[in-house]
Amino acid sequence: MLRAVALSMLLAVGVLSIVIAAQPGGLPPAPPLRLEQLDDKLYVLHGGCMCGNTLFYVGDGGVVLVDTKVAGQGAAILDQLRNVTDKPVAMIINTHTHFDHTGSNGELGRVERIVAHENARASLMKTTCAPVTNCGAFKGENERFLPNVTFSDSRTLEVGADRIDVHYFGPGHTDGDTWIVFPDIRVAMGGDLFGAKGVPYIDTENGGTALGYDETIARAVAGLEGRVDTVITGHVDAYPWDDLVRYAEFHRHLEDNVLAAIDAGRTPDDVAADYVPPDHLADFSFIEPFASNFVQLLYSEAQAAR
Repeated sequence: MLRAVALSMLLAVGVLSIVIAAQPGGLPPAPPLRLEQLDDKLYVLHGGCMCGNTLFYVGDGGVVLVDTKVAGQGAAILDQLRNVTDKPVAMIINTHTHFDHTGSNGELGRVERIVAHENARASLMKTTCAPVTNCGAFKGENERFLPNVTFSDSRTLEVGADRIDVHYFGPGHTDGDTWIVFPDIRVAMGGDLFGAKGVPYIDTENGGTALGYDETIARAVAGLEGRVDTVITGHVDAYPWDDLVRYAEFHRHLEDNVLAAIDAGRTPDDVAADYVPPDHLADFSFIEPFASNFVQLLYSEAQAAR
């Protein structure tokens, strides 16, 4: 349980880093870069900043690079990539719009295809936005680093002889969260829809929803079942398939408790103070800073829907 708490706090720091950076003293020291090999073809680049994981899928026709951390990490990402292959970056896939997943899109040289869900591209094209959305990074001549390949529900992408499938199962963390599947090695990543084993940050400005979160994760489980053995989180470790199934169960249990509390006339603060996952889901943490906000948002959305 302590490990789950620590991992969720790391995720929280990543999302809140813009706010912290504006305070006296700025950010705490970033964790060092750590390159983890999951397969002959697949590597996870952790750390280097308070930001999301970056994946290197070394395919037949070049490297598929998933998420580009924060601005200023491009050179470090390429240095790490050159430790494993000399192949060029053939494609970038951004799992969603946030600054800690799209920040170095323009620092990786000329990349022919940059892929994202159509809603994520729309968020990045906003005239103005909160810093977390990162639309300010794609103005003027930097517009050329916007995603130029989009999809609505599912799409198959080819890189040489290799195939990568991208899917959208509905809103949750944002309304443009992409699931990426590497069929030949049975690995998937869903960005911050499964960012860590805990309560997520919900970006309502970009279409995120607490009330629909459990259904979106359930659709992901249904859509990927039988095709995936390993699921990489947006910010921490890779987990076996069953942990995504259990993550969906955790969110269903949490939502059921909140909806029952509304019917019983209890307050969001009461629920946030009292909720404890069942023993078989004890490795999923329910902690601040996101727990109270998630419950309050779920309350508000549920009451508006009635």
